[in-house]
Amino acid sequence: MFSVVVTFLGALVLSSSFPGVAAFRRGLPWAVDNRYAPALGSLPKISWYYHWADGPVPEMPTKNEYVPMFWGPAQWGKWNARLAEMRARTPKRILAFNEPDIASQSNMNPYYAAQLYMDQIFWPWNSKGILFGSPAIAWNLNWMGTFLSEVRRRGGRVDFVCVHWYGSWRDIEQFKSFIRQTHTRFGKNIWVTEVGITTASWPTTGQVKTFMMNAVSWLSTQPYVHRVAWFGCFVNSNPVDGFASGKNAFFKPGGALTDMAYWYGYSDWPNKRSVNSRHRLLIRDKEEEDDSEHIGELNHCDEVCQLRNAQLEEYEKSHKRAETDIDAREPENDFEAREPENDIDAREP
Repeated sequence: MFSVVVTFLGALVLSSSFPGVAAFRRGLPWAVDNRYAPALGSLPKISWYYHWADGPVPEMPTKNEYVPMFWGPAQWGKWNARLAEMRARTPKRILAFNEPDIASQSNMNPYYAAQLYMDQIFWPWNSKGILFGSPAIAWNLNWMGTFLSEVRRRGGRVDFVCVHWYGSWRDIEQFKSFIRQTHTRFGKNIWVTEVGITTASWPTTGQVKTFMMNAVSWLSTQPYVHRVAWFGCFVNSNPVDGFASGKNAFFKPGGALTDMAYWYGYSDWPNKRSVNSRHRLLIRDKEEEDDSEHIGELNHCDEVCQLRNAQLEEYEKSHKRAETDIDAREPENDFEAREPENDIDAREP
């Protein structure tokens, strides 16, 4: 009996020492035939999902939390449908706008976005005990800084910051830098609600899978990263658009799972086989063999990638200047340039 108690207490201490491990959850940015939901959603590592504008997926296993999202003002009709659903069943969390820093997406300046957030999300739902996610930016952390400052000025709060990341399969260090700097600048827990490899980087299947395994494994060790959603909920022969590579996909034609889906749903560390995977995780189908004859050497950085990298570099340079210039340590008034780093009042529990 004594040994059982000791074991239990030891496990309790261990789990409390690593809050990120307990908090970290893998999810699905749903964008495929709902009939495919049971195969992927039933895997043990999957625990939540969302859709950019649509509602709950009836076929999704009930163990997975649905998180509603307000895509943006171009989707008022769908947001009204979400509001009706939320009035009938209050969600635990709500996500704000989709890539407002991109012209082809929700495309809003941070001042308007902050007012819309207050009117549609914060004030109507603040008394319900709901946690609120920020808009999911594609690259512009300065946009996020202004948005968060404006929300605070209007008397609101954001509980966690959402970001997207797309880039080359070679850019794992740039990915880590982006996540670290997001946390450094805003001091909030992070949800990576989309992450994937671009078509423009000409990846092989093996390169995409290696990036995914390394990225997800690294995220799980960062206590401030609470959730991730790999951009793979589509069929590999029919990607959502031409921007993200079809090799990110979790599904084959007909709904069978890819090797990447099995790893994402079962495993924790790269190249480690799960005891629950029935020895499937390291077995490659013919179509999933490393297509090394393709052009995998290119490392194309598209416009969004270039903007993101330039902003990261500029922030790092200004940070270093601040460390050597005593005057630069005075409080900044330009919240559009950067967000205060120690904003702890609204961190997600």
